[in-house]
Amino acid sequence: LDDLSISRSSFDWGIQIPWDHSHVVYVWFDALLNYISAIGYGTDTENFERRWPAVQLVGKDIARFHAVIWPAMLMAAGLPVPRRVFGHGWLLVGGEKMSKSKLTGIAPSEITDTFGVGAFRYYFMRAISFGQDGSFSWEDLSARYQAELANGFGNLASRVIAMVTRYRAGVIPTGVVLTEADQAIFATGLRVTAEADAAIDRLAIHEALASIWTLVDELNGYITIQEPWALSKDPANAERLDAVLFTIVRGLGTLAVLLSPVIPDAAATLWTALGGTGDVADQDVRSASEWKGGPSVSPLPASLFPRIEQPDTAVTT
Repeated sequence: LDDLSISRSSFDWGIQIPWDHSHVVYVWFDALLNYISAIGYGTDTENFERRWPAVQLVGKDIARFHAVIWPAMLMAAGLPVPRRVFGHGWLLVGGEKMSKSKLTGIAPSEITDTFGVGAFRYYFMRAISFGQDGSFSWEDLSARYQAELANGFGNLASRVIAMVTRYRAGVIPTGVVLTEADQAIFATGLRVTAEADAAIDRLAIHEALASIWTLVDELNGYITIQEPWALSKDPANAERLDAVLFTIVRGLGTLAVLLSPVIPDAAATLWTALGGTGDVADQDVRSASEWKGGPSVSPLPASLFPRIEQPDTAVTT
């Protein structure tokens, strides 16, 4: 590696070099220092040591500054280098990188005004392999929203809360006898928790969500097969109904914890409805399958992801 000049003289904006006012500090030198100064380096040792070293996520086109210059600066200062520098890909529209000059950029508000912030976060974490370039289309966003968030997860949450409220006055059954089908749901919860945790460690967020969604699908399928609405019609099936309700509530609690980093508002609303203890964002993902809910559920204030029509602003790209 060649030596790097940390000053520039071709422009006058920037931090002046103390011994030569005709030079200013190179922006890719002083800007990088913000990573540690913002978390207390030199002012708050406790906070700094708690947060650094960290994993850094950067655009792939600026990987050189973060993977070469930045570690060299840290080593020169006797500080630990980042635990990992991860270069993410570009967001493409029509197969090309977003460009102001070509008017191919999409303002986030165009998406959030219709689909909401939670769906915005979910879509880009789910639909694009983190670290690779990914294409955006209104059609794919709308399809995933309807199928995965509205019909899949959101409808599941509404159905479970409604059934516990209707059949057991909101009280979550306990002391139930589980069948093989029930235990299979709990086994899936344990499996996807481990898989999601491992995927997040690799920053394969899309893989984590794909695994989590197997639990969403299995819970929906389980409800269809077990037919709690039919069980509720015969008092002789009361114990079986209790086991079914217990199983789906526990599964929903696991989903609330696992999905909190991606759709925090919806997860928090669901966690509250389940009587969850503490803030869902503070729960340990590794123990997501352990029940931390309350003795009863409360109604959801609204559908977590209401079904919507294709937005008027949508265009084919």
